[in-house]
Amino acid sequence: MRPLARPAEEAEAWFDRASEWDGDPVHWPDAIDAYQRVVAMDPTYAAAWNNLGLLQHRMGRHDEAREAYGEALAQDPQCAEAAYNLGSLDEDCGDADSAVARYREALALSPDYADAHFNLAAVLARLGRNDQAAAHWQRYLVLDAGSPWARIARAHLEVVEPPEGSRPP
Repeated sequence: MRPLARPAEEAEAWFDRASEWDGDPVHWPDAIDAYQRVVAMDPTYAAAWNNLGLLQHRMGRHDEAREAYGEALAQDPQCAEAAYNLGSLDEDCGDADSAVARYREALALSPDYADAHFNLAAVLARLGRNDQAAAHWQRYLVLDAGSPWARIARAHLEVVEPPEGSRPP
């Protein structure tokens, strides 16, 4: 006979296993199964709900993703990642206004969330709200100036605020 693992320990072990699998698309179905086991054992595990939603989102299962992200926020209303991921899902589904609201929600929870600033800026720029976008491009650059995405943010800022010597008279 072997001793049973306590539910919290078993949930954590499955979460760790799922986290190893979720980086490789070949293993996404296994990771989804593992995250589903985690939330079955511990329905309050917001990070597992969020990660389950992220995989469902990546696989194009938008309804399931929305449900999982919503459950992550229900379990932890301070889960900025779930709000951000809902924004990304809304954006992917063509609902820019809802995406803006969700990215703003993520930033209210975590003001230095660089990716939320980047994505919010991109949506605002697509909506023609360039002044609002510029503030988020700038904040992104303060937070993550060395990232590969910083070049994109700088390019957008040059369109909104061209360098002094390049402005027409």
